[in-house]
Amino acid sequence: MRPRPVVCRLWQPLRLRAPGPRCQQSFTPRPSTQTQSANVSTRYRPTVSSPTSSNSTLIRTYASERTRYWLRHEFKLFIRYGLISLAGFACFQVVYFMYQEEKLEREYPTPHEWEWRERHMLREAKKWTKPHGNKYASPSQALQLARNLCLAHEDLNRNGHKIPRLHDHEDPNDETPWEFIPHDISGMSEEWRRGYFETIMLAAKAAGDCDGWLKDKGHSGKIMCWEPKFVIGPSNPRPAPVPPGSPPPPREEDCEVAFPAADRFYLKILATQGLNQRQRMQAALEYANFLELKRSGEGAGALYDLALAEATQGLDKASLPYDPKTLVMKEKRPLPSLNIFEAVTAVANHKARGGDTASALPMYISLLKVRRALPTKAPRVPVQKRPKPSTMQRIVDFVSEPDYPAPPTDGTQPPWRSPEERCQEASLDLFIGEILYASSSQEDGVAWTREGVDLAEEQMRELKLTDGRDAAIAKDRCRECLKTGLDNWSLMVTRLMREEQQKKKEASKPSALSFWNSAPQETEGRWEAEATVVKERVKRTLDLVDDTRPMMGAGAKSLFQA
Repeated sequence: MRPRPVVCRLWQPLRLRAPGPRCQQSFTPRPSTQTQSANVSTRYRPTVSSPTSSNSTLIRTYASERTRYWLRHEFKLFIRYGLISLAGFACFQVVYFMYQEEKLEREYPTPHEWEWRERHMLREAKKWTKPHGNKYASPSQALQLARNLCLAHEDLNRNGHKIPRLHDHEDPNDETPWEFIPHDISGMSEEWRRGYFETIMLAAKAAGDCDGWLKDKGHSGKIMCWEPKFVIGPSNPRPAPVPPGSPPPPREEDCEVAFPAADRFYLKILATQGLNQRQRMQAALEYANFLELKRSGEGAGALYDLALAEATQGLDKASLPYDPKTLVMKEKRPLPSLNIFEAVTAVANHKARGGDTASALPMYISLLKVRRALPTKAPRVPVQKRPKPSTMQRIVDFVSEPDYPAPPTDGTQPPWRSPEERCQEASLDLFIGEILYASSSQEDGVAWTREGVDLAEEQMRELKLTDGRDAAIAKDRCRECLKTGLDNWSLMVTRLMREEQQKKKEASKPSALSFWNSAPQETEGRWEAEATVVKERVKRTLDLVDDTRPMMGAGAKSLFQA
């Protein structure tokens, strides 16, 4: 049978196709079915097979290569940006550290000739004497830093050969046998001597604050010390609770004294050569004050006499501005020096605390009279005219560290009635008021106290407008005087008001001979009215008395804290 034209068209291209390479792929024949049409050719037709496993492997390989490349790229970016972030954070920390050091240097100046590490230790020691940031003052930290700084200056392996020792008697029982050997610092510069005196005085005061503190005998590493009130033992069966976050203290039998006694530091200062007259007097007064507070006043009188002798060094007995027996200031003598004012005032305070008010009261009154006779203007000091600095010089001065402060007064000249000296007058008014209130006249005592509060408030408002390191010291003294005056005034008036109310109650009781009871008229008494005045004064001076400062370093976190 002759094939159809359709079949011929289907098979004709196959016959005319040029021979070529044989296909290597095998085709699976389709099985024929019984229902296949008879008109369709029964020859097997090629069909496309499904992808084999080799194709899926190629796809997965391509996908894994692309993922591996992407991961490698992302890892490189992570390392790059991580290193950049770490470098930026390190730079920020360095800049912040330098800013903090510059800030502390302006607040607590240090001698420029010292090494950077020594200057840093002195700044840190001074910083721990006051609350800073969100931390409290730590006398133990200040003492350890000041001690290490003194040892660094006196170590023969470092710079100790520049200050010769006065003797070679070492104590083998000490942690450092040569720690308390006095030195001769007269060969050093004035800035070096002043910084050394500040350091050793800081150590002595901190040792006085840490007097009797204990540490664990078997503790190694960082020294942990506790006040005796926190340590449980036979001498303290009911210890006080430790502050939050502090480790539990050891038992008393496992403890030993943490630091040397403050007496040894003060004796070393008094034996040091190269200090000026005022520095020796200040050391003697601080030592005497420590003995009064911690040692029941034993030997304090001799130290006050030593301070007075240092203040009057070089003066004849005939030219003394006070009576050598009573220490009452003479009115017709030349004005006394600042050292004499401070020494005589300290002796008067010592007598008043000891109960000898009969001797202290004339001394206070004479001191107040002489202070009120001081000049009201500061002495003229010749000022050297400096050329106007250029713009470049101003930039250099702004970037460079500040100059070390000029040496303070040596105290050999009479002072003038500065705001700080007027605060001293206010304190004398308070002393006189306390003695009069407790001894002879209560009303006079209240009057003297009121006058002292008025003067302290006036000077405090004047000092509020001034800035500087000296102004800050004067503010602290005047603020303390104002606090004490307000407390004394309030206590005195409260007691007098109670006595007045008691007298009113007794007077309002009906007598046996009275025919009728008449209701007494409620009238405000004198002391009740003054008590109201005291309350108003306390509210008015709250901004002057409150010396709290915002927490530094807390940042925005402090806004969410109670």
